[in-house]
Amino acid sequence: MRLKIFLFVVPLLLIIQPICYGIEKTDKESLSQFIEGTYNVIGKMPGSTETYYGAVKIIQSKKGFAVLRCVKGKRLTGSAEIVEVTADKISNLKYSYKEGKTVYEGRYDIHSDVDNYGRLSGPYTKKGSKGKVGWEMLYVDGDAPGECN
Repeated sequence: MRLKIFLFVVPLLLIIQPICYGIEKTDKESLSQFIEGTYNVIGKMPGSTETYYGAVKIIQSKKGFAVLRCVKGKRLTGSAEIVEVTADKISNLKYSYKEGKTVYEGRYDIHSDVDNYGRLSGPYTKKGSKGKVGWEMLYVDGDAPGECN
């Protein structure tokens, strides 16, 4: 009986594994398409109580994403990639950008709103800094889309 189960299960696993790999690859591609877009951003700098707002444009690139930030009249560029965090392998968007000589890095949790628009939010900090953390939320607002060209 055990041999019959073994002879059934092993070939089944050999068939299912490539199918599951294909689904995972497609899901990452779908997530990339879901993330790409122009967002309004609201946040607080690390160690500050002042709220800022602006726009962030996320564009797919060969190495992940290019990120264009338009905040407080400054146009800054950075990069991002989808990474898996925690033991559950939850997808997050890890990003970094440079303002002058300061490099900021952080991660966004990836959510959607009831209209299935992307919502990204998460902490960030100055690279190498231990302690003060900032926070951002990116959202799509159909009535007042962010401008970031």
